[in-house]
Amino acid sequence: MTAKEIREDIARARAYAKKNDYLRTLKCLANAIRGMVTSQVFGAEKFEIQAHLEEALRDLNKMKMIRKLFPDGLTYRKGREKAFFQTLMRLHKKLGEAMEKARVAKLRKRLGVLDDNLIKAARLIQAGQPLEARKLYSKIAEYFQDIEGIHSDIGNRMALFGLFAEAVPYLNRALEIQNSDMRAHNALILCYEGLHENDKAMAAIKDAMRWLGPSENLYLRLAKLHLQKREWGEVFNNAKAAYDRNPLNTEAARLMKQAEPKIFSGTKSGGAAKKSHDLNF
Repeated sequence: MTAKEIREDIARARAYAKKNDYLRTLKCLANAIRGMVTSQVFGAEKFEIQAHLEEALRDLNKMKMIRKLFPDGLTYRKGREKAFFQTLMRLHKKLGEAMEKARVAKLRKRLGVLDDNLIKAARLIQAGQPLEARKLYSKIAEYFQDIEGIHSDIGNRMALFGLFAEAVPYLNRALEIQNSDMRAHNALILCYEGLHENDKAMAAIKDAMRWLGPSENLYLRLAKLHLQKREWGEVFNNAKAAYDRNPLNTEAARLMKQAEPKIFSGTKSGGAAKKSHDLNF
């Protein structure tokens, strides 16, 4: 390491100390000490580095956890750089392990609070108080917004309870954050189906196909939606796509059989169906 690199490590250590970042402070200081041992720095440059190092150690010793562990502060003596480097690295390891343990314990406690509130919201719905449940879900989404998949989880729960309209904003938010969230895609399609908003359901299926890829289930759901609109060509094409992926799919076979005579006879049901000539057999 050059004198410049050692000074930069010391400067970084001081900056991390101001941010109360124990691990990075210790790591940068240890790097600087190692540089002093392994590099050829002499004269005025070494004197300048020693002065900067003493300032960085003062910053380190002012940190709350360091004061608690070392009431008299960590001391550095010239000529004992190697021993001090080892001390810093041992401290880095021990603090890292302790902080990780504390982080996991805190996360578990927080997830426990989240579970309790999700259970409470479900009970409110079951007790016939959907408005109160919606208020609680809103608070959960706000307070636990850093939890991965929280909007998807809430949206799925609301969809399962039949709160389709209320679930849609949560599911759309989930897909804004993670567009390949399979649970959110499926729940959003279910909500639009439950709300009888067929066009939106179709758009949601096509969006799911875009991000997740086509599947037997998505093709079948699309065929059923086209069936409601008596769009026989689309019924047949999507049912066939599902059947091609699984020849044992009896529902897809039934839809194909139902649509086929409508296509070839050119008959219309309720004026909604139209003759199709672009099928590729």
